[in-house]
Amino acid sequence: MAHGYEEESYDIPQSRGIPPVVRFLFAVGLVLIFFMGWVSVHWAHEFHVWPAADTTKVELGGTPAP
Repeated sequence: MAHGYEEESYDIPQSRGIPPVVRFLFAVGLVLIFFMGWVSVHWAHEFHVWPAADTTKVELGGTPAP
């Protein structure tokens, strides 16, 4: 024989799923992650001076060194 809450019949709430705004923001976040990765790889060769011995000769601004 059922006692207490077991005697009552009630509906279990059903989830309505993930809201569309959350799905959209998740998709935008994924796109930004891959875009930033692409930018990092694409521009990795720029703005570097190799070999390391030549880095002391780089002009940082102002008048050129003699």
